[in-house]
Amino acid sequence: MQKKYRLLKKGDFDKVFKSRNRIKTTNLVFYYLPNCLGRENLNNVKIGIVIPKKKWKKAKDRNYLKRIFWAANAHNNLDNLPKTLSVFLYTDFFYSQYKFKKVNFEKLNREIKQIYSIFSKRCF
Repeated sequence: MQKKYRLLKKGDFDKVFKSRNRIKTTNLVFYYLPNCLGRENLNNVKIGIVIPKKKWKKAKDRNYLKRIFWAANAHNNLDNLPKTLSVFLYTDFFYSQYKFKKVNFEKLNREIKQIYSIFSKRCF
């Protein structure tokens, strides 16, 4: 995924979590800030991914999960999404499935597409 689509600043992450707008699926929770308060010059959607150290002690595991997410997102057309700040979190169910090597990445990709369709309907 290109850097222009990534949410990188801690302050932006905090704004998104304070907004409390979310979409939840089995494996993912998607938080978003609907109208980008304070970000007038936002050219495209900004997406972040959070993997807590409390659940995943090793950086290599956290980075692997981020790479999986970005790879699943690579073929999605993000230019059609609303210009907002948004953050993805993996759910506890995903953590338990991952621990026992039972993660279905095709299902994860379908959930990402489902979230994007719901998100587009809510924000347009």
